Amino acid sequence: ESRDGGITFRKPNVGKYEYNGTKNNNIVFAREKFLDNFSIFYDTNPNCPKEEKFKALSEVNLGSNGGTKLIYYASEDGYDFKEQYVLDVKGTFDTYNVVLWDETTKQYFLYYRAFHTPAGEDVLSWKTYKKDCLRDIRVATSKDFKTWNIHGRISFEEGQAEYQLYTNQITRYYRTDDTFIGFPVRYYDRDAEKRNFHFMPLGDRHANITEVFGREGTAVTDCVIMTSSDGFIFNRRDEAFMTPGVEARDNWWYGNCYMAYGLAETEAEEDGAPNEISFYMGENYRIKNVNFRRFSIRMDGFFSWFAPYRGGEVLTKPITVDGNALHINFATSALGGIEIALFDEDVKELEGYCSYMMFGNSIDRPVEFEKPLEDLCGKQVRLKIKMKDAHLYSFVFL
Repeated sequence: ESRDGGITFRKPNVGKYEYNGTKNNNIVFAREKFLDNFSIFYDTNPNCPKEEKFKALSEVNLGSNGGTKLIYYASEDGYDFKEQYVLDVKGTFDTYNVVLWDETTKQYFLYYRAFHTPAGEDVLSWKTYKKDCLRDIRVATSKDFKTWNIHGRISFEEGQAEYQLYTNQITRYYRTDDTFIGFPVRYYDRDAEKRNFHFMPLGDRHANITEVFGREGTAVTDCVIMTSSDGFIFNRRDEAFMTPGVEARDNWWYGNCYMAYGLAETEAEEDGAPNEISFYMGENYRIKNVNFRRFSIRMDGFFSWFAPYRGGEVLTKPITVDGNALHINFATSALGGIEIALFDEDVKELEGYCSYMMFGNSIDRPVEFEKPLEDLCGKQVRLKIKMKDAHLYSFVFL
């Protein structure tokens, strides 16, 4: 638990389950039989019964006839979970299974794992899994959390490379009402180039793990970022968002760059600096006890439009003015700047709506025009943004 927004954490003494001869621990759920990937979510559906505000999903093996399924657990307080029922969804589920409530479409989204063959055939059970199968991310939706519509694999832009994706960590980006954001882990077995491991710290450990576990000694993982406006079609960056980092004793292993679920808005360490977004990532997998490290990024800092010192410009698509002021999140050098002018849908400049050259580094700078922006409320405009040695992270009408 964190009482400062996600910077420091403490382990409460829950006292429910005995472990190593004592109940003085923070275990909130235990199961006599196999328990894996117990993923917990807070339900923001306003019509959710209070005794189900905390939802949890876990993979369970129902035997040779039942196969692998997802069991749903519910809790009112996040401590006391009770088993509810098995979800009518097919998949392999041996990863972090994500569920979220989407207020825009009034339905739940479930993101889970399965496989497909190189030819594109679905593989939804370990019984039909083969070595060349590819890991993928699936989506299902439900209005009531009981009846699920199966939509199959999430899709990406045409022409993007296909590689194996493990955990997805898809959530609603809390700073907008129209964006899903995810941080899937990429999985790649580098057995063909395993000589690299000879030059890395604990290089002999890779050989030992390969002998015992096979692929886990030669596979490596990193994390990419993707966004979506509908939760089904994602714009994925193929460049890594997080990498294993500089070679050390506890990285460049299978299991690097697995993000914990969710984003937290946290105070900056520097006095007077604006709040940041924090996220958390596990480390040391397969080497020693796993711990979590906190990373931070500026507000909306996942993407930016950037122009070098020689300059550049962006012309947006038509946007409806739905406020009386325009604010930007931007950063420039001492000699750089950003200038914004408003145009109509036919790219004709609107008189009185060209800003001065703005410089600095702010997550919330008002853009000043000669004429009041409220005169354009409800109308469609294009923004022409001239930039020089500058980043523009986001803009919003308020």
